[in-house]
Amino acid sequence: MTVLAQHFWLVLPLTAALSAGLAFLMIPLARKTGWVDRPGGRKLHLDATPLVGGMAVYVALAAAVAVSPIPHLPHHSFCLVMLLGAGALLLTGLIDDLYELSATSRFLLQVGICLLMVQFGNARLEDLGQLFSGDVLQLGWMSIPITVFAAMGVINSLNLIDGMDGLSGTLFLVAAGGMALFAALAGSSALFWLLLIAMASVLGYLLLNARFPWNEKARVFLGDAGTLMLGFLLAWCFIRLGNGPSRAFMPMTAVWLFALPLLDTSTVIWRRWREGRSAFSADQNHLHHAFLRAGFSVEQTWARISLLALTLAVFGIGFELSRLPEWLSFYTFMVMAFAYYFYLKHSWATQRFLGRHFIHHDFTFEDWYA
Repeated sequence: MTVLAQHFWLVLPLTAALSAGLAFLMIPLARKTGWVDRPGGRKLHLDATPLVGGMAVYVALAAAVAVSPIPHLPHHSFCLVMLLGAGALLLTGLIDDLYELSATSRFLLQVGICLLMVQFGNARLEDLGQLFSGDVLQLGWMSIPITVFAAMGVINSLNLIDGMDGLSGTLFLVAAGGMALFAALAGSSALFWLLLIAMASVLGYLLLNARFPWNEKARVFLGDAGTLMLGFLLAWCFIRLGNGPSRAFMPMTAVWLFALPLLDTSTVIWRRWREGRSAFSADQNHLHHAFLRAGFSVEQTWARISLLALTLAVFGIGFELSRLPEWLSFYTFMVMAFAYYFYLKHSWATQRFLGRHFIHHDFTFEDWYA
């Protein structure tokens, strides 16, 4: 094994350890300064929980990029712009965590950061692949608005699904792991390395957030700062790897890798619109709420949703590696998406999910946190 390869694999556990260590060390400071997510309203946790996960992940990620043994990665233009954009969204989320920005302010800030990434990060959707037939669907003058729309969809989907211990971090690992596989197959060493160290950073955070035996409940949360930043990283890696003549995978493969957050968010937003509410209003109608209402524990819910997300990602990987037509991948996904929507709609109407009656309605989970 070369010195480079030895350093490569050594950086990953060190990155995870740095992320976990920073999050742990910032807990007292967060409690003292009020940088915490307080319980109440429709939130499920019962104790004020430090929102330091996002900052710890970002610092660990940036530090690992700075000392990366991969040639030119610390100076790679896309990597630097991505880290700057992610840092800007981290700051936006931090302000939102502390002072609750308006939906309009959040929207405009996200649009601005995404436009900067298009301009300086060389990441733009030029086409949507062979989505409906054998012809490539070119975007033309719609390229920039659709790129921004797609990026914001990923960013906010990860943010909105972050409602239970371990969930958003695990869904990030599924999507990033799938992209890392294709980056490796395509020989894109810079993005492969970036995705691996991002996964290591998030894994370190999960050591304090997920329901492992040493965590009775989450010790830290990502907060809006963390979910917006990680969603941004995913969005732009999807765009860089899934577009252009040397793409690493079909655009529809990206949808499969991130399928569960997209399905959950689109279903919840559609329901809110039909009820005349804001798309970003809080409620308890996400997929994990259905599991919990039906009496599944937090650990059982986390495991089942993670397995479902992984299964959907494997479907996408299978479509890609088998080189089946992209339009077949698209129509298969649409059939599955409609089945998902109508099953959940039926579950909310009948108050039954996976063969179980809902035992909770508008609720908190004191019994599971006791």
